Amino acid sequence: METLPCGHVAHTGTNRMCQHLLDAVATGGVEFVRLLTGQGIEADLCCRACDKARDEGAPVALVAVCEGCLALYADNEHDYLVGWRGEPGIAERPEPLDPTITSTPLPAGIGTMLDLAAVATADGRSVWLGLIDDGRLMRFDVDAGTCEQVATATVPAEPDQQPWAGHTLRRRLHLAPDGRFAAVVNDFGRHGQVIDLVTGEVTLTLDGGDYHNDTVPFSITFAEVRNKAVVVHRTAWNRLDISDPATGQSLTPRQPTSFRHGEPEPEHYLDYFHGALRASPSGRWLADDGWVWHPVGIPVVWDLQRWLSDHVWESEDGPTRRELCYRDYHWNAPMCWIGDNLVAVSGLGTDDLAILPGVRVFDASTGVELHAFPGPRGALFSAGARLYAAAPDGLTIWDPFTGHRTGRIPAFVPTHRHPTAGELVTIQEGALLRWTG
Repeated sequence: METLPCGHVAHTGTNRMCQHLLDAVATGGVEFVRLLTGQGIEADLCCRACDKARDEGAPVALVAVCEGCLALYADNEHDYLVGWRGEPGIAERPEPLDPTITSTPLPAGIGTMLDLAAVATADGRSVWLGLIDDGRLMRFDVDAGTCEQVATATVPAEPDQQPWAGHTLRRRLHLAPDGRFAAVVNDFGRHGQVIDLVTGEVTLTLDGGDYHNDTVPFSITFAEVRNKAVVVHRTAWNRLDISDPATGQSLTPRQPTSFRHGEPEPEHYLDYFHGALRASPSGRWLADDGWVWHPVGIPVVWDLQRWLSDHVWESEDGPTRRELCYRDYHWNAPMCWIGDNLVAVSGLGTDDLAILPGVRVFDASTGVELHAFPGPRGALFSAGARLYAAAPDGLTIWDPFTGHRTGRIPAFVPTHRHPTAGELVTIQEGALLRWTG
């Protein structure tokens, strides 16, 4: 081995850094940016001063350093990384696809459709439940060309709720896997309802509390556990409960999870603001995109079935609860399940000021990050060996196991996926745009 510019006789690190960063190693390091090399997410490092000079056209002098000096910055990226420069290298493996988009007009005179939820069908038909702006829930069989009202939601409007960080209160629709129960909620608000679509009755009135509820979508998801529909929902900023959607009965009764000034902290107290929830396809796992003070976004997963049957405190401090990663000021990010055991989390980096578009893939059972790759941006959807990303300029298709981009459909930005019809859809100018892939 030779003596490197850092003064160490050691193995050369995979990336270089500017002399200013190297000089600061002895004092613990300084803020830096990553200069992407075009090879995946490989990047050299430079300080802010060199980055500014680079913007003005000056070259950045980079030196090779040992693995240990490089690790000082890599291991403390959370404190020092302030941005990325350049473009990552995207692995391409084009695969055949039919880019045809089918446009089906929405039924005339029904009003504005605020949201959709896929109705599972045994024969692969395209059937959707639509939420209309006046609260009506309409069952829209696209293939048959029929549309009928099945229920009406009466969720309070919350007109006094002020937008936080650009997140305006909006109505959202959720549907149980068996298609019988729906929930209409106010994202970035506190109110919602669970409705039996057979009887049209409200079976459960939802209240997520008013403590910083403007920072997260309403925490709710349906799942099927041991062939029975359940609904998981926020009942306070730091508490989730499981209820029977048919009766509204709580299936996770337990002691209080909050306390007031001067009172003792509960044994299972959880200092975590629950966010958007996503159940895995089989109902085994639950993913939660919440945050903690100061604030830091922390996606979390745990075993939903164990929570329901074995350990009522699983969502607070159970042994299957795994914190996947930490991102300063970054949550409300796209996330989806890849099969039943892997969860894809969007965004590479540890701070909202230094997030690179891409995906990180985690094993739900261990919380271990299996791999990451750059490129995907926007809402995420998955179908077996395909990952779909609804980027602002169109749909991109990825292999979630290798990170290859396998296809694109320009200008098509889907908002929902139908698992049994195998299609991605969006509403645009009074029509349902559909692509099957």
